[in-house]
Amino acid sequence: MTSTEEATASTPAQQSPASLPPLGFISVEVIIHRPPGDPFNEATWPFPLIRERAKDSKVSQVVSSAGYDDDFIAHFVDAGQRLVQRGAVGIITSCGFLAMAQPELSERLPVPVLTSALVQVPSIIAMLPREKKVGILTYDDSRLGDMHLEKLGIPPSRVCIQGAPADGHLRHHIRDGAEYVHEQIETELVQVAQKMMTKYPEIAAVCLECTNMPPFAEAIQKAIGKPVYDICTAGSWFYSGLVTRRPSRWNPIPKDTIEGRT
Repeated sequence: MTSTEEATASTPAQQSPASLPPLGFISVEVIIHRPPGDPFNEATWPFPLIRERAKDSKVSQVVSSAGYDDDFIAHFVDAGQRLVQRGAVGIITSCGFLAMAQPELSERLPVPVLTSALVQVPSIIAMLPREKKVGILTYDDSRLGDMHLEKLGIPPSRVCIQGAPADGHLRHHIRDGAEYVHEQIETELVQVAQKMMTKYPEIAAVCLECTNMPPFAEAIQKAIGKPVYDICTAGSWFYSGLVTRRPSRWNPIPKDTIEGRT
């Protein structure tokens, strides 16, 4: 084995996914289909995922515009502590509306916490011209509002919010347990995204609030031609800092090889 091959074989980037420390996932009390691409599904991630369910966390309680009481927050802290005890190096959650709990969970848990895909929005705004905005595609635009934005330091003037239809396929599936039909939900969300772009032409990037939307991100991007971010882009970035791995291609190239190049 050459020196370059030896270096490649010994780098942290060659660790198998199973040997990496896990990302923790606080789930809520909803039983729905979770295909690859959904953050609840272990197959979504290139690293281990462990889960704990928060007590008393039904959709009607989580999707709120009124804030959360102390007992509600405590259930998520308890679930987070269980994840930490199991070895989680960081924690994400299963609903973008939990942005309202970001400060409390960050303060009360001993590892970094990322509650929502919306955590990315301030960074996305920073990458755009001042006259451009971020479109937020959400589960329920009647409940996502200034309180969620305030908790994450998002200027309301820089975002446009559009919700999935109240009587549509996505909400029927999550809220009512209706059958999951990928093609129907995809068509619905693409149409909603196109409607949002027509209504708000100043949108230059989109963030999907709902954690059940990532499987449709590619179709949405193809339809609107804009950058699309979601909980999976957030989680991948989050974990890359929690567990830094040097890619094997970064290994030192032998000096004589470099000098021989033109």
